[in-house]
Amino acid sequence: MTISNANLRYLEASINSASPEELIIKVYDALLLFSRQALEVMETHPSDIQGRHDLLRRAQRACALLMGSLRLELDSDIPGNLFRIYEFWHHQLVVANMQGDPQKVRELLPMIAGMRETWVEAIKRYRTEVMAAPQLDALVG
Repeated sequence: MTISNANLRYLEASINSASPEELIIKVYDALLLFSRQALEVMETHPSDIQGRHDLLRRAQRACALLMGSLRLELDSDIPGNLFRIYEFWHHQLVVANMQGDPQKVRELLPMIAGMRETWVEAIKRYRTEVMAAPQLDALVG
Protein backbone atom coordinates (compact mmCIF):
# COMPACT_ATOMS: atom_id res chain seq x y z
CA MET A 1 0.00 0.00 0.00
CA THR A 2 1.40 3.37 -0.97
CA ILE A 3 0.47 6.64 0.62
CA SER A 4 0.16 9.71 -1.58
CA ASN A 5 2.29 12.75 -0.74
CA ALA A 6 -0.82 14.69 0.28
CA ASN A 7 -1.95 11.89 2.60
CA LEU A 8 1.54 11.60 4.05
CA ARG A 9 1.69 15.35 4.72
CA TYR A 10 -1.74 15.20 6.37
CA LEU A 11 -0.63 12.26 8.53
CA GLU A 12 2.57 14.05 9.54
CA ALA A 13 0.67 17.24 10.41
CA SER A 14 -1.87 15.22 12.38
CA ILE A 15 0.87 13.53 14.41
CA ASN A 16 2.91 16.70 14.91
CA SER A 17 -0.09 18.64 16.22
CA ALA A 18 -1.42 15.88 18.48
CA SER A 19 -1.22 16.07 22.25
CA PRO A 20 0.53 13.22 24.10
CA GLU A 21 -2.89 11.83 25.00
CA GLU A 22 -4.03 11.91 21.38
CA LEU A 23 -0.83 10.15 20.31
CA ILE A 24 -1.68 7.27 22.66
CA ILE A 25 -5.04 6.92 20.90
CA LYS A 26 -3.29 6.95 17.52
CA VAL A 27 -0.98 4.15 18.68
CA TYR A 28 -4.01 2.16 19.84
CA ASP A 29 -5.60 2.76 16.42
CA ALA A 30 -2.46 1.46 14.73
CA LEU A 31 -2.36 -1.56 17.03
CA LEU A 32 -5.97 -2.38 16.24
CA LEU A 33 -5.53 -1.77 12.50
CA PHE A 34 -2.45 -3.97 12.13
CA SER A 35 -3.88 -6.69 14.37
CA ARG A 36 -7.13 -6.80 12.38
CA GLN A 37 -5.25 -6.82 9.09
CA ALA A 38 -3.00 -9.63 10.33
CA LEU A 39 -6.03 -11.62 11.47
CA GLU A 40 -7.62 -11.17 8.04
CA VAL A 41 -4.45 -12.38 6.32
CA MET A 42 -4.20 -15.34 8.70
CA GLU A 43 -7.81 -16.34 8.03
CA THR A 44 -8.03 -15.70 4.29
CA HIS A 45 -4.45 -16.38 3.15
CA PRO A 46 -2.86 -18.69 5.74
CA SER A 47 0.06 -19.40 3.40
CA ASP A 48 1.02 -15.68 3.32
CA ILE A 49 3.52 -16.01 6.15
CA GLN A 50 5.44 -12.85 5.19
CA GLY A 51 2.26 -10.74 5.07
CA ARG A 52 1.20 -12.04 8.47
CA HIS A 53 4.67 -11.47 9.86
CA ASP A 54 4.92 -7.89 8.61
CA LEU A 55 1.53 -6.91 10.03
CA LEU A 56 2.08 -8.61 13.38
CA ARG A 57 5.51 -6.95 13.69
CA ARG A 58 3.83 -3.57 13.19
CA ALA A 59 1.32 -4.44 15.88
CA GLN A 60 4.19 -5.51 18.16
CA ARG A 61 5.91 -2.16 17.56
CA ALA A 62 2.70 -0.39 18.57
CA CYS A 63 2.71 -2.39 21.83
CA ALA A 64 6.34 -1.42 22.36
CA LEU A 65 5.41 2.24 21.85
CA LEU A 66 2.67 1.93 24.46
CA MET A 67 5.13 0.34 26.90
CA GLY A 68 7.68 3.06 26.19
CA SER A 69 5.16 5.84 26.78
CA LEU A 70 4.64 4.95 30.44
CA ARG A 71 6.31 6.72 33.33
CA LEU A 72 7.26 3.74 35.42
CA GLU A 73 9.10 5.87 37.98
CA LEU A 74 5.83 7.32 39.29
CA ASP A 75 4.67 6.40 42.77
CA SER A 76 1.63 4.58 41.39
CA ASP A 77 0.71 1.03 40.44
CA ILE A 78 -1.06 2.17 37.27
CA PRO A 79 1.96 2.50 34.93
CA GLY A 80 3.35 -0.88 36.02
CA ASN A 81 -0.03 -2.55 35.58
CA LEU A 82 -0.44 -1.02 32.12
CA PHE A 83 3.08 -2.15 31.23
CA ARG A 84 2.20 -5.74 32.15
CA ILE A 85 -0.96 -5.59 30.03
CA TYR A 86 0.95 -4.22 27.03
CA GLU A 87 3.69 -6.79 27.58
CA PHE A 88 1.08 -9.58 27.56
CA TRP A 89 -0.39 -8.28 24.31
CA HIS A 90 3.07 -8.09 22.77
CA HIS A 91 3.85 -11.65 23.85
CA GLN A 92 0.56 -12.95 22.42
CA LEU A 93 1.27 -11.22 19.10
CA VAL A 94 4.73 -12.82 18.98
CA VAL A 95 3.26 -16.25 19.72
CA ALA A 96 0.52 -15.73 17.12
CA ASN A 97 3.20 -14.87 14.59
CA MET A 98 5.41 -17.82 15.44
CA GLN A 99 2.55 -20.33 15.52
CA GLY A 100 0.38 -18.79 12.81
CA ASP A 101 -2.48 -18.84 15.32
CA PRO A 102 -5.28 -16.40 14.43
CA GLN A 103 -7.12 -17.22 17.67
CA LYS A 104 -4.42 -15.46 19.70
CA VAL A 105 -5.03 -12.25 17.73
CA ARG A 106 -8.80 -12.68 17.78
CA GLU A 107 -8.76 -12.91 21.59
CA LEU A 108 -6.70 -9.73 21.92
CA LEU A 109 -8.90 -7.48 19.79
CA PRO A 110 -11.70 -6.91 22.34
CA MET A 111 -9.13 -6.22 25.07
CA ILE A 112 -7.28 -3.69 22.93
CA ALA A 113 -10.49 -2.02 21.77
CA GLY A 114 -11.78 -1.85 25.33
CA MET A 115 -8.57 -0.30 26.62
CA ARG A 116 -8.62 2.21 23.76
CA GLU A 117 -12.14 3.25 24.75
CA THR A 118 -11.02 3.56 28.35
CA TRP A 119 -8.26 5.94 27.25
CA VAL A 120 -10.72 7.97 25.16
CA GLU A 121 -13.02 8.31 28.18
CA ALA A 122 -10.10 9.18 30.46
CA ILE A 123 -8.98 11.90 28.06
CA LYS A 124 -12.50 13.34 27.92
CA ARG A 125 -12.65 13.46 31.71
CA TYR A 126 -9.14 14.88 31.87
CA ARG A 127 -10.06 17.68 29.53
CA THR A 128 -13.24 18.35 31.47
CA GLU A 129 -11.44 18.44 34.79
CA VAL A 130 -8.00 19.66 33.64
CA MET A 131 -6.55 20.38 37.03
CA ALA A 132 -8.44 17.69 38.91
CA ALA A 133 -6.76 14.84 37.03
CA PRO A 134 -3.00 15.55 36.86
CA GLN A 135 -2.27 11.82 37.24
CA LEU A 136 -3.36 11.09 33.63
CA ASP A 137 -0.87 13.61 32.29
CA ALA A 138 1.81 12.03 34.44
CA LEU A 139 1.16 8.58 32.94
CA VAL A 140 1.97 9.59 29.38
CA GLY A 141 5.60 10.39 28.67
